[in-house]
Order: sequence, then structure tokens, then C-alpha cells
Amino acid sequence: MPLKDTIISQMNTLGSDRKPFLFILSFDGNHGLVKPLEDISANEVLFDFNGVTNADINTPTATVALEANPLSFEAYKEQFDYVHHQLQIGNSYLTNLTIQTPIALKGTLQEVFYSTKAKYRLCVNEQFVCFSPEIFVQIKADKIFSFPMKGTIKADLPNAAEQLLNDEKETAEHYTIVDLIRNDLNIVSKKVKVKRFRYLDRLETSKGAILQMSSEICGELTSDWHQRIGDIFNSLLPAGSITGSPKESTVNIIQTAETYERNYYTGICGLYDGKSIDSAVMIRFIEKQQDNYVYKSGGGITSSSEVRKEYEELLQKIYIPK
Repeated sequence: MPLKDTIISQMNTLGSDRKPFLFILSFDGNHGLVKPLEDISANEVLFDFNGVTNADINTPTATVALEANPLSFEAYKEQFDYVHHQLQIGNSYLTNLTIQTPIALKGTLQEVFYSTKAKYRLCVNEQFVCFSPEIFVQIKADKIFSFPMKGTIKADLPNAAEQLLNDEKETAEHYTIVDLIRNDLNIVSKKVKVKRFRYLDRLETSKGAILQMSSEICGELTSDWHQRIGDIFNSLLPAGSITGSPKESTVNIIQTAETYERNYYTGICGLYDGKSIDSAVMIRFIEKQQDNYVYKSGGGITSSSEVRKEYEELLQKIYIPK
């Protein structure tokens, strides 16, 4: 699913001019916002990427909350069974299956933005708010880094870290996604290597703390990468962590299995500051649909996945990080 030529051209041109810009790209690559930072109004887009922000830090935070009306287990099982069959016959090794969950939201999208804590926060006025912990790629000093995240567990479980690191399903899933991302980086860079493998981060959520498993992968870029930003991202998208492996056939499975449009969910957002790039995968995502709201979430499915466990993990991911 390539990016539109106009999006690629905009990113390449602004990069060639070393002009800082924000980019927001949909999952399918058909929609996107690429805009110089100097032209962005906080009334239109609010962002905070690792502390780089256009938001007013003095804005008082409101009390926000959500109540989910989850998809039934039977409806989820129907989608899961299709994906699981495709995995069993070898059309995919890992598939990221996602759903949208209707929610009752106390607060506005902007209030959610200001009240949440996450590495990457983004609010597009009257469309969606995202509070993602997941880096897509970072580019600095002619090097490109990726930090794929796969594997979660409730932090308050006995021996939670040991359980997660020894979980065969989570381990297989993590190996698969690291291999996929390493191959993706090999398309755009050289001397690709895994610098850290299966390290754990602790995330605080409104439902309690969770442990998240990640790895760090690095490659070397040529010094002209600024002129090729659009081409680089076009080669890497859609993100491997929210599709699966092999990517092309797995995307086809996703499009058949899922009963809604992802739109900007699981797309990419990022900042180019004239010297470096910091970007994120848009997970942990609330979208406004007319007068209603939905929370979009998902998880990786392998041939050894258990449907009940995957369903419960989906519900666990419907939260607002505090």
C-alpha cells in the first residue's frame, strides 16, 4: 500500500530544504497531512512527541474517562478463526488483527490529549486523539533506529517479567516482528543490526501497570537521506508491527478479516526538525465518528494463539494512560 506520490514529493521537498515539518500518514497511505511546523495551528493539530510540543503546558487537565461496549466474543472469534486458518495453511506467520470498540467518552478529544501521558500524543481536531508508546523509526546522525514492540503482560501478576520473557507465543511473535523490521530497514539502510533484544518497559495505565517487550534495531543511511524522506517512509510502510509477516499477503488477510476501516489508526505520525526525525506508530487511538466515539485496538495472532486469551488482551488495551 504505497504512499500517494504527492505525499512522497512533499516530504522529499521539505527535507531537501531542511524545513521542519509534521507528518501524519494513514494506514493505507491514501491520506496524509504533511505541513511545515510554522504553518500548524494548535486549533487544528496538537502534538507532543517526547516533549517536543505545540501544546500549552499550562492548560488545566480535566477528568476524562471511558466506558467500553466491547465486541462480543463470538463476533471476535469469527474474525480470529479466519486469521488463524490463514496462519495454519502458511499464508502468514504473524497477523495483527484489530477491532473498533464503541465507547462512552467523558471529555473531549482535546481534554483526553491534555490528560494523558505517553511518549507520543497527537490530537487532530474533531477527528481523533492518539497516545502511543510505540516508536516507528528515529533518524539521527545518518542512522535509522526502530524499536518494535510485541508482547504485554499485567505488571502486578506474580513474576510478570519472567512470565512474559518465557511465554512461547509472545517470544515467537517477537522473533517474527524483529526479523520483519530488520528486513524492512535493510531496504533503506546498510549494516543493519539488532542492538537490544527483548527488553521490558513499564507503562502506567488507568487499568494498572503493564510490561511491554521491545527490541532495538539500527542501520546506517547515506548523508542524502534528507532528500529522500518520503521515499524512505514509502519503503517502510505500512509498519510491520501492526501488519505482520510476510507483509504483503498478511495485509490481504487483514483486509478480509477486519470489518471496519483503520483510517489513521496504525498509521504513522512524526516530526522532522531539519536534522533528525522522530516518528510513532499510531496505536492507543480514539476516533470520533459523527457524534460517537470508538477505541481502536489490536494484537498479534500466531498459529499458537488462543482465542480467549487474545480477546481478553484486546479488552485490556482499551484504556487511557495516566
